[in-house]
Amino acid sequence: MNIDLHFGHPDSYDYETLIDQFSGTKINSIRTSSVPLVQFWKNTKKHLYLLFDTLRLQAQDVALCFEYPTKPLKGKGKSSMTDLMIIGHDFKIAIEAKFTEYVKMNSEPISKWLQKGDNQKNKEEVLGYWKELVSPFSKQLDDSVIKNIDYQFFHRTASACKNVEKAYVVYQIFYDNQTKNGVADYKSELMTYVKLLNPNQKINFYAWEIEIGQLLQDNINTDPFFQMRDRDVYKILNQGFTKL
Repeated sequence: MNIDLHFGHPDSYDYETLIDQFSGTKINSIRTSSVPLVQFWKNTKKHLYLLFDTLRLQAQDVALCFEYPTKPLKGKGKSSMTDLMIIGHDFKIAIEAKFTEYVKMNSEPISKWLQKGDNQKNKEEVLGYWKELVSPFSKQLDDSVIKNIDYQFFHRTASACKNVEKAYVVYQIFYDNQTKNGVADYKSELMTYVKLLNPNQKINFYAWEIEIGQLLQDNINTDPFFQMRDRDVYKILNQGFTKL
């Protein structure tokens, strides 16, 4: 299997150059989800084969694109930035990493997102574009129902659906002793969104639960990505998949 690593849409990188790209991003803590995400995918082939085994996928050539942008082509809105998009010939796998967010942050349903700000017409246009992408992967999209779906969940799903025959959305839920009690509730929340989306056979959703152990102390003066060049910042412990 040939594997290309990317940050956005540039040429293929080696892993150390990829880490350099992440070193330029602003994070508030070592417990930001991008840190265990990058650490996890350092062992690229092993984890890619495990993922493909679970999804029952086969591919010879794939591209792994970190911070993958999908721009709404209607209305004016920010690109949906997928943490990691795995792209094959006829499929995409959108990887969304979560660590402490599912414990500390509340979801924002589409209905609430639409009410924010002044330009409602523009927001309806942006949402309409995401719906265009998702619609072929749903048995039936009900506008009155999907407004209860978390907006980020919806546009991440839309990103996976663009220009492919088969789509997958995989939530990598990292947890430790401080966050493990929030995993079950977060999975239940994701399952609710999947049900409201009413997916057909062209799209599948998974939770990839990954237990981690922190090996490096959180220090505002220390760049964890730079440290990752020479040592592990997190230890990968137990992991497993749940179909949502």
